[in-house]
Amino acid sequence: MNIARVPLLLAGLLLISILSNAQTTISGKVKTTDGEPLPGVSLKIKLTRDGGITDSMGTFEIKTNIKGSSYLIASAIGFHPDSTLIKINGKEIFHSFVLKENKNELQGVQIQIRRNLSEVNRDYTQSAISTAMTAGTAADVTAALQTFPGAAPAGNETGFFVHGGSASETAVMFDGLMVKNAFGSRLPDLANRSRFSTFLFDKSTFTTNGFSAAYGQALSSVLSMDTKGIAQKSSTEYSIINLGFGAARTQRFKNSSLTLGANYYNFKPYNSVVNQYTLWQQAPRQYQTSLSYKLKPSKNGMIKVFADYSDTELSFDIKNPIVDAKDLLHNRNKNIYLNTNYQDYLNKNWKIYAGIGYNRTLESGHVNKDAYFQTDNIWQEKLMITRLLPGSSTVSIGAEQFQNSREEGYAEGKRSYKDVLSAGFAESEIYFNNQLSLKLGLRSEYSSFIRKSNLAPRTAFIFMPYKDHQITTSYGLYYQKPDDSFLAETSALGYEKSEQFAVDYEYKMLNRLFRITAYYKNYDDLLKIKTPVFSGFQAYGPPLQISEFNHNGSGYAKGIDVFYKDKQSLELVEFYASYSYLDTKRNYIDYPDFGRPAFAPEHTFNFVLQKARAKVDWFFSAAYTYSTGRTYYNPLNPVFMGNNTKDYHSISFSATYLPKWIGKFSAFNLNVNNIFGFNNVFGYRYSYDGARRETIWPPAKRNFLLSFLMNLDGDEFNH
Repeated sequence: MNIARVPLLLAGLLLISILSNAQTTISGKVKTTDGEPLPGVSLKIKLTRDGGITDSMGTFEIKTNIKGSSYLIASAIGFHPDSTLIKINGKEIFHSFVLKENKNELQGVQIQIRRNLSEVNRDYTQSAISTAMTAGTAADVTAALQTFPGAAPAGNETGFFVHGGSASETAVMFDGLMVKNAFGSRLPDLANRSRFSTFLFDKSTFTTNGFSAAYGQALSSVLSMDTKGIAQKSSTEYSIINLGFGAARTQRFKNSSLTLGANYYNFKPYNSVVNQYTLWQQAPRQYQTSLSYKLKPSKNGMIKVFADYSDTELSFDIKNPIVDAKDLLHNRNKNIYLNTNYQDYLNKNWKIYAGIGYNRTLESGHVNKDAYFQTDNIWQEKLMITRLLPGSSTVSIGAEQFQNSREEGYAEGKRSYKDVLSAGFAESEIYFNNQLSLKLGLRSEYSSFIRKSNLAPRTAFIFMPYKDHQITTSYGLYYQKPDDSFLAETSALGYEKSEQFAVDYEYKMLNRLFRITAYYKNYDDLLKIKTPVFSGFQAYGPPLQISEFNHNGSGYAKGIDVFYKDKQSLELVEFYASYSYLDTKRNYIDYPDFGRPAFAPEHTFNFVLQKARAKVDWFFSAAYTYSTGRTYYNPLNPVFMGNNTKDYHSISFSATYLPKWIGKFSAFNLNVNNIFGFNNVFGYRYSYDGARRETIWPPAKRNFLLSFLMNLDGDEFNH
């Protein structure tokens, strides 16, 4: 189980520097170069939530309680942004901006500009602050993103589930490079968090459809996490939570910064206080350490180096209805992740990205007295060059290669395989006029192990009939190798495939956003196996005997996503609501027939609210999640996956206090998940004849996290 950097961190923490009782009024006016007032310009004080919008006369007024020097940033669609350094000390400040028109930027195409060839379509994006502020997520990147449409609550399974896809169908990217094992061990009845602290990242996002040809080996989604730039200043950080403690030191140099940090977590004291459904024999404990180095070799260039090591160990009993007894599962997971990447402009028209990543995971343990192990190694090298064309159009070409291996064993049996997957891709984004743009991509891959190639075209057509309205249609083919455990048994396999269609309408006006998406996804060539009994591959124990492999599996997923976000209707309040409808069935692995997978609820709804006090010394957040019951296999029901658990409900709450009397920057946070104690059930495990069953519960009815964070020298958290 990967115990996140749970932090302490929770809370809009990094929103503010140091607080002051004195309130400062910042006012001014924004004009064009022709002297015309410019309405609808967004004004924001950097690294805070304080900001405003210019009125019809181009004037603005911002009130803030922060103190110190910061940048006031002015930005508007179709204009180059501008900023000025201001000193906030309680006295009134007046400043005017003159924004220059960006003639190479289409009016109202800020969203397409995000979708350039070095990154995925940023459908739903969270900053580190927003992630930390979302109640019930305990500053976990994936938990926060699950509140957006298209993503399903993880329940008792590890991973990120999008549009009816399994966890393995979402590729996780760290600064553009894949993380093979981003969540730790996949253990029965436990949903593990992401390995990485949200405060490493400037922004995290996932796509629901139409992602770039620069990414492959994902049938459903790409979850992308982009790290911050050079730290602002040297600082020392400490954290104490009810699960452990941590420390980090950041050293700022002239054109670079270095951060070293470590954490230790032990759930034993917590589990002795909070009642647990999980039958722990050894509560989870984790040692973790990381290094992050950033260097600016030129004005626009950046070199990033990141290294992370973690060691997690736990054991617990599982009630086995087949033999009416308990099985002891012990697991230890050691993980190393390295990432080095370089980005720069070779000149004003050419941009380069180059990266190398390495991920090694050593997993071992035993089920009762039978030992098991699994070792993964993967190297990735990636190179991409982008050419900027007149009128904001771009064209890009790139290549990447993965060298990966898997060794695994159970009791006396062992198996392994090695593969080299090579890929090339090309993509172009073409702007025809102020309303029309087209994105075209093509990706090809070849696997040395299965000795097969694929060719995946992808396209998106974007139409903006009016300034604040956008319609996007997308189509794409996506391929993925079967799970490594199957490849370790045979090379007589091919690629699994999904074909996706989507139509998206978006209306964005100032600080409000509405989006609705309809999509259809068709699965072909999914892996099918024959086993003595249906396992669902959600259980545990020895590998089943597989008598046949084929690619006769298929399925579909179709649905509607709705999203509304509002930052301006209520003072000091931000909220959003998301709804997803999903109709899906598939027949794959050892499914005896078509059925809805347990990880794909039909209806999902989230409402998230975040509020700050006027003096910004307290910050509150609440979140409600609902989903229809999960399907499960009942051998007494002739309809496969024809049973459902009761509906899922969870209300979570978070409160953060930012005192002025401890350190340069400090915060206390209390986070409670499922505060009203809804009795949620994730499924049932049956004996083969259906005579006995065991309920699959969450680890605990409620989860509490109490944390204290302190930075002695700075006003942001880097670890």
